Amino acid sequence: MNQRNHSIDILKFVCATLIVCLHTYSKWHDDFIPLTRCAVPCFLMLSGFLLYSEKGIGRERLVRTIKHIFHIIVWSTLLFAIVTESRAIAKDGVFIPSGKDWLYCFALNENPFGYHLWYLQAYLYVLPLMLIVDKYKLWKLMLCATPLLLLGNTVLGAYGQLVFQQDFPVEYMRNFLFTGIPYFMVGVFLKMHIHKLLTVNRLLYLGGIILFSITTVMEKVMILRLEYTPDNENYISTTLLAVCLFLFVASFLNTKDSTISSIGEKDSLYIYIFHPLIILILAKLSSKMPEAFQTFYLWTAPLFVLILTTIASIALRKTKLL
Repeated sequence: MNQRNHSIDILKFVCATLIVCLHTYSKWHDDFIPLTRCAVPCFLMLSGFLLYSEKGIGRERLVRTIKHIFHIIVWSTLLFAIVTESRAIAKDGVFIPSGKDWLYCFALNENPFGYHLWYLQAYLYVLPLMLIVDKYKLWKLMLCATPLLLLGNTVLGAYGQLVFQQDFPVEYMRNFLFTGIPYFMVGVFLKMHIHKLLTVNRLLYLGGIILFSITTVMEKVMILRLEYTPDNENYISTTLLAVCLFLFVASFLNTKDSTISSIGEKDSLYIYIFHPLIILILAKLSSKMPEAFQTFYLWTAPLFVLILTTIASIALRKTKLL
């Protein structure tokens, strides 16, 4: 029986941390945002990597995962609907999603109550498709389609204004088609070739992380100098950075559990779900604090959010509420 590689769990925690940094405003937020964008691609790669095996993806396991993700989407959407309506009522209003909101929700995975929940819905759409792919052995076809879908993500997103002279809504590329499927399939590809990939010196992957971090920032600078301001910042280098980060961490083959790997395994998904609530609470509290603390908080906000969200997730899990 293969031992669990806890480095993968550490990568989950790293991705959750990057997501928190992506969504939490801080003094250095805008400078690092291109680098934090690789978190969701990594999460989706992990899903493809962990679900795929040489025998394909087992139907029972996929169905079980679909039920699990659907259950999480239902209660998390309900939770954020309550929060959204409470905030609207506090401002003497009521939030009623429009027809366009519901169209974007079901067609493009944009949840009207929680901006970050699109990821779960996109993932939910990917899984049944993989049942079909596995049943009819269409893996090679999907792998051939993956570069085209990744290109669509980039061209409609970061380079939309440059190529088409217009900025497309972020929902057009941040969905199951242009994000969920291709990055899931990149994870499948990595799983197919993992034995060969792990024979490569990990310093090469570390070099790739450094190189593509630099080129990601350079891509952003280039686009800004052309006076374009895209909503979606998944650059060409974002995918390469995500792959190098994935392979660098996975290459350590850590079979020993640790606090970080345990949090990554059990809490990374819930950190992803709950962190916007912690951001709201801390923003409200910090606004009532002395100016010196507000300045300090602006520099350290992601750390506060990460710590408190992790504590909340662990507490909810320990009390069997998750």
